[in-house]
Amino acid sequence: MNPSEHEQLATLLQINNAAIKEPTREGLFTHIARRLEPVFNYDRFSILLQDSDDVMWHYFVPGSGVALPGVAGNELPVTPGMVPFEVMHTRRSVVFDVQDDPVRPGNAYLRDAGLRSIVCSPLVMRGRVLGTVQLSYARAMPLTGEQVMFFEKIARQLALCVDNMLTREALEARTRVLAEEKNYLMREIASQASTDEVVFVSAAMKQVMDDVHAVAATDATVLLTGETGTGKDLLARTIHRLSRRGDHAMYKVNCAALVPTLIESELFGHEKGAFTGAAERKTGRFELADKSTLFLDEISELPLNTQAKLLQVLQDQRFERVGGTRTIVSNVRIIAATNQDLRLLVNEHSFRADLYYRLNIFPLHVPPLRERPEDIVLLLETFMRRACARLQKHPPRITRPFVHSLQQYGWPGNIRELENLVERIVILKSNREVSPDDVRGLLVQPDNGQEDPVSMDAAQKRHIERVLRMTGGRVGGAAGAADLLGLKKSTLQYRMKRLGIRPADFRS
Repeated sequence: MNPSEHEQLATLLQINNAAIKEPTREGLFTHIARRLEPVFNYDRFSILLQDSDDVMWHYFVPGSGVALPGVAGNELPVTPGMVPFEVMHTRRSVVFDVQDDPVRPGNAYLRDAGLRSIVCSPLVMRGRVLGTVQLSYARAMPLTGEQVMFFEKIARQLALCVDNMLTREALEARTRVLAEEKNYLMREIASQASTDEVVFVSAAMKQVMDDVHAVAATDATVLLTGETGTGKDLLARTIHRLSRRGDHAMYKVNCAALVPTLIESELFGHEKGAFTGAAERKTGRFELADKSTLFLDEISELPLNTQAKLLQVLQDQRFERVGGTRTIVSNVRIIAATNQDLRLLVNEHSFRADLYYRLNIFPLHVPPLRERPEDIVLLLETFMRRACARLQKHPPRITRPFVHSLQQYGWPGNIRELENLVERIVILKSNREVSPDDVRGLLVQPDNGQEDPVSMDAAQKRHIERVLRMTGGRVGGAAGAADLLGLKKSTLQYRMKRLGIRPADFRS
């Protein structure tokens, strides 16, 4: 019996309502199957989705009614000549009886399931074939031409339902990915925040941190001094975070990393056309750091002409962009850092005395790691925990002799060298015992128990030369001298030049 127009409209409306109300693929399919069964009296109802690789079709969900033997899970191999294949390519419905074409591909699935006839219609949405929908019967096709036409109407409505569901699933999947990315980024932020904590138990660092808390509450200029790798950058961030300017981002300029001709542009900005290549106006760090903190790392590397302009800005809080005439007022707190003795540089006339006294309002000297050996165990545990979490490794088993060897080592690369060493140990000795022999090549001890020279430069020179002998004069790259010392290649090259060390002298 053919459904009346009213029954057809009611069926289409219920399918449409299901598409709106049902949040899951299974719920939607079950509702549709339950609604169509009394209308078409099918033995099997299924929806196939076309895959982009044309190798497999995927059932929207396992079909309702008679199961198809030999079909693994929700997948059906694509075989040219099968009824769904023809329908997807012609975009026209097919009514097929197994007895009419016994050798047609796909007949075996129908015969094994005890099915004889099938009506299959395409699911087309916005000109794209999503797949097919089919009704199968264990008898000759019972549907009239009018009923097949009604089924085609349902197929058009189902195309909309399936497309909406696939879109919803894609959005939900993307939402999950974004949520995971957010959680990951939050963990990274939390991990980064945890590295902002200064780890110490020594009296020397306690005095430094007392001074940090005292000066952070003011807007005084701070000059951080100490060897490379002692954590001056970390202390600068700590001072800023504890200050009244901590709600704003701290800006940093590495004075040694900039080309001398571009330092003024980086600090103060420039106007369009101020020099060759200045295609547009650039805002400098002093302008960006208004009401915040500007950290000038390795300030000893500033050229003398830039030092003069920096002194004027520190005194007046006013400056002009390079190539500009408009005076810009900026309320910036300065924290400077250097691993050089600025007093010696002043005596050598490579650093302005007036700028030195302007920066030296509140000097903070960060002690090297060899002067705070009691901090090594705590730092070792902290770096080990972070490295294991980041690298997803089990922690190595630390022995007392190994810890003792660390405390006896001179640490020319300071905390950065220790952190790099810990990461290598985590990679190489995960869940295994670590002894001094495992890192003896990296922890170079004084020769034959001789005392190190009193001069720091002499001690550094001798240690750098030892490591260069180990690397055959190789400075950069993996297992190069800079890598073993935990230093940047440029920093090591600068020290070698200052100490008169030539890598070529150590090449075999």
